[in-house]
Amino acid sequence: MKRIFVKNLRNHLNEEIEDYFLVANVKVRKKKDGGDYLDLVLSDATGSVPARVFDNIQENLSHLKEGQVALVRGVVDQFRDEVNLKILEATRQEDFEIRDFIPTTSRDIERMVLDLHRNIERVSNPYLKELLKRFFNDQEFMEKFKMAPAAKANHHAYIGGLLEHTLNVTELCISIASRYREVNFDTLIAGALLHDIGKVEEYSYFPRIDRTDIGRLLGHLVIGYEMIMRKIREMKNFRGGFPEDLKLQILHLVISHHGELEWGSPVRPMTLEAQILHFADNMDSKVWMFIEARRKRKDPLSRWSEYLQSLKRHVYLGDPEAEAEESGDALF
Repeated sequence: MKRIFVKNLRNHLNEEIEDYFLVANVKVRKKKDGGDYLDLVLSDATGSVPARVFDNIQENLSHLKEGQVALVRGVVDQFRDEVNLKILEATRQEDFEIRDFIPTTSRDIERMVLDLHRNIERVSNPYLKELLKRFFNDQEFMEKFKMAPAAKANHHAYIGGLLEHTLNVTELCISIASRYREVNFDTLIAGALLHDIGKVEEYSYFPRIDRTDIGRLLGHLVIGYEMIMRKIREMKNFRGGFPEDLKLQILHLVISHHGELEWGSPVRPMTLEAQILHFADNMDSKVWMFIEARRKRKDPLSRWSEYLQSLKRHVYLGDPEAEAEESGDALF
């Protein structure tokens, strides 16, 4: 079990430590005397740290492969106020907990799965409920869905992020539907639950969160469309087959939820439910970005964030002292 994380290394300056790290990058470089040394970046779920190997180069190199986890013994050092690690010995590891090395949702994944299934039970249309169950009662699919990130960087970019984002969007849609009687509740909620399912194939999460080949070439809208079409075809003997108009509405919800052509949707929302889903999806992602900007405040004295490319603006963070007081009050 991992005990010492990157974010805590400064607490171990000038100490010899031994723990598991993911090898994020490794290069062989030349010393001034002409000899080789290894220049590495090690990482875990909390961050990354530069590292060096000066002795037993070939032996250590065999255990320090990019994208693999190694048990590292070394001395924590500091150079120009940057913590680094001088590696003495490393051993490749096959048995480890992925969540020690990849950022993970702070919410309870199994609890979120239960909440998701409770929302499925709120859908009364038999075709939509059957479609949903064919996805979310499928153990192989759910293992992927529970672990998948919702993005590479912009929002919910961590293990469990897709589940968290999907649940947030679904519950936003439930709230909105309760205020407008004109909304088709079943269609909207089914669309919310299915809108990002293509991301189980679009992203990989180890050794880093990244797009897969199919994710880069097709994107999650096309992947999700194809996944839903396959399930609907499998339902050809269910109650006489999936209704054509209902199929079109669900597929439209999925392919239009980005809202605008320039944001990746091949069509804009053309139904009330599709428009609501787009707003809910956009809202959850943007709210996450604002919350994350405050959580990652780089300058503890600044009332403003750095320029955020994802939002194309600076974000007002408020008074750091007031924020600390609010956090303290929330504990009691």
